[in-house]
Amino acid sequence: MKNIKAALILLYLALLTYPAMAQRLVSRLSEQEISINSTFVGGTLTLFGNVEPDIGSISYSAGPFEVIIMIQGGASDKIVREKSRQFGVWLNASNVNYSGVPSFFYLLSTRSLDNIIDEEKLAELGINFEEQIQTTSEQTSDLKENYTNQLIRLMKESGTYGINTRAVSFHSPTFYSAKINLPSNVPNGTYLATTFLFENGELIDRMAQRFFVRTVGVEKFISNTARDFPLAYGLASVFLALFTGWLGGVAFRR
Repeated sequence: MKNIKAALILLYLALLTYPAMAQRLVSRLSEQEISINSTFVGGTLTLFGNVEPDIGSISYSAGPFEVIIMIQGGASDKIVREKSRQFGVWLNASNVNYSGVPSFFYLLSTRSLDNIIDEEKLAELGINFEEQIQTTSEQTSDLKENYTNQLIRLMKESGTYGINTRAVSFHSPTFYSAKINLPSNVPNGTYLATTFLFENGELIDRMAQRFFVRTVGVEKFISNTARDFPLAYGLASVFLALFTGWLGGVAFRR
């Protein structure tokens, strides 16, 4: 009898020290590749997933959970310039050079970001645009901030930057989905969709998935030719314009 009681006490202590409430994230994308052709006017990508107990867990939480999804396009270098009027002519006055600028950046979440996690933790996890970029110009912090705001404004106007705090919806305590609209001018490249799962302001799990945006068909051939053989592409464009003009002149003269 004493041995049974001792075993029960040890089991109870083991349950107390066992990592309970362990959760893991399982997520998927509706498409792995977005194809761009002459009729492409934009597209919609759906992200969905479920919160499941971790393998081997004997206890788990039923939420409520919060989700933030960060979607990034390929990084590149950019220059933001300010123009000023000098001697009656608009000229470049100053500029800030940026490296690691995502060609596309969107944040989707279940609600306002500051209601999910504080700004300091967001920065630590890299869940903001400013943490993705670096400046290589020697400017004051205030001036850099102003230029960064202008960079964000330009990306917003082109549809390649956005924050939607109501885009992620839970359809059950553990199952969620989100949709993002891709503009017609979405850049080609490899994209990364990173999903962050939170509970009570703490990060529980994260999962990253890749998808691709590619130009296909004749448009791909023209784009590749312009990039890989710019001289030949330029000459061909000039000859085509001349031939079209000549042909139009002959047709109207008759």
